[in-house]
Amino acid sequence: MKIISLLPAIVLIIGCLPVHLPQSMGEPPENAASFPKLKERNRLLGALSPERTCYDVQHYDINIDIDVDKKYVKGYVDFTAVAIDDFTVLQVDLAKDMQLNGVYYLGNKLETTRKKDAVFVNFPKINRETMFNFRVQYEGKPRESSNPPWDGGFVWEKDQKGRPFVSVVCEGDGAGLWWPLKDHIMDEPDEGAKMTFTVPSGLFCVSNGQLTSTSEDLENGKKAYTWEVNNPINNYNISVQLGHYVLVQDTLHRNGKIESLNHYVLDYHQEVAKNHFQQAKNVIRFFEKYFGDYQWWEDGYKLVEVSYLGMEHQSAVTYGNAWNNWGGSRPWTKAYYGIVDGLLFHETAHEWWGNSVTVADPAHMWIHEGMAVYSESMFIEDQLGYNVMIDFMLRKRTSIQNKLPIVGPENENYWAFGDSYNKGAWVMHTLRHMIDNDSLWWDILKSFAVDNARKHVKTDDFQTYVESRTDQDLEYFFDQYFFDHRPPKLEYYQKGNKLFYRWADVIPDFRMPLDVDINGIEKRIYPTTSVQTLEIPELAVIIFKEWQFLINVKENSKFTAY
Repeated sequence: MKIISLLPAIVLIIGCLPVHLPQSMGEPPENAASFPKLKERNRLLGALSPERTCYDVQHYDINIDIDVDKKYVKGYVDFTAVAIDDFTVLQVDLAKDMQLNGVYYLGNKLETTRKKDAVFVNFPKINRETMFNFRVQYEGKPRESSNPPWDGGFVWEKDQKGRPFVSVVCEGDGAGLWWPLKDHIMDEPDEGAKMTFTVPSGLFCVSNGQLTSTSEDLENGKKAYTWEVNNPINNYNISVQLGHYVLVQDTLHRNGKIESLNHYVLDYHQEVAKNHFQQAKNVIRFFEKYFGDYQWWEDGYKLVEVSYLGMEHQSAVTYGNAWNNWGGSRPWTKAYYGIVDGLLFHETAHEWWGNSVTVADPAHMWIHEGMAVYSESMFIEDQLGYNVMIDFMLRKRTSIQNKLPIVGPENENYWAFGDSYNKGAWVMHTLRHMIDNDSLWWDILKSFAVDNARKHVKTDDFQTYVESRTDQDLEYFFDQYFFDHRPPKLEYYQKGNKLFYRWADVIPDFRMPLDVDINGIEKRIYPTTSVQTLEIPELAVIIFKEWQFLINVKENSKFTAY
């Protein structure tokens, strides 16, 4: 019997880098783990209730005084919005631990009630299609992050010279941790945001977009920085960074234009940043080639040094890696064969997958994270070839847990991270090889990114798009890989001149085709949940292409009865 069902021993020579074949992914439990129990806070943040859908935010004018010594913020946010429905009550969101000083409309203080992190505001009747403005005043000591960027809150750190080095992260936990807003991923301010931060005069403040003005209060030792974005922006992407920053300027030539890249780093990292951040230009060119134009040139592109690993803050991508393409603060950031800084690449990827193409509910977070990781594999294939990409993907495969479906429950503020990264990427890798037409596949990805730029999507939208381009019914594929925790298992048995096979651990109508090598000749088979038989040469060597498909393979001797 000469079945080979192990992952292939891919031998690579890249300098002197030793390559070890990784183990397979996690064995799925018989029953999926449970999604987190819905709590009242997440219900209020996750649901698009009438108090939220009744208005659409057009613009935020954020004004915050940051007291670094006391770790305290105080300020106000002016909302410009349009009424989608007639209403008398709307919801804004602000962490319950922050003090609400009042909501004002037309000079009058409005009545409010609070429930968890939701603030319900009683308005005089606002009629549909009315443009209106109101102000929310607040203050407080915002939550500190215990593990940025995975835990939301302010990051009050010191740089290597002992000076204040401040930043904030809030993806998943909500921007309401530090400023009042309509905190749902579906509602971005259509006309952008203006952010004015008043900080100690010795610190430089960096935020999203373009720096439009500064003013100094010498008497109080403070300086105000105003930054503006003129495009829609995810709420969790609005950020502030304080430190002893210096500007590192660069330019990118594209489409006959010269774009400015204005990075900000700590003063003692100016030289290394000037050299290390050169690679950002190659990264941007790659993404524009494969996924269409960068959407935010009006607001700029910059990398901003921070004390934590990094985040995809739109037009102000934060960077806290090791200035080393072969190193990194986390194991995954140094797994790119030295051709790119993995952190820089991954967070920049989100300018396309996350900031431009944005999920309509965080239950579909694989569209951000899985596509970012898959973009990494595409870059490696583009630069180093297909076989090196396969090695990269096999390494990613080892961290897949298979405990929960990739897509989680909607309307519950459930941010489906976990397997959305590497399993999401592997599902794209599988879909590519199932479609088996690379020119079509690359065009599907780019067209989807371009057609959905600055839009909100869900998994169903991507499924419908792929089906329309391939003229295939792929419901079975998406249901299995995104809404079931189990990867398909190919059960097989070889006897004499026959190969028996079927799909197991799958939904009833799963029927994904699979490529196999029979004595070195590739053949496509079409397993179902019923046992099928293929005539083969006696004692043929069979290799199932597990490096192209996210599957488990297991011999089943019970097939001898067939």
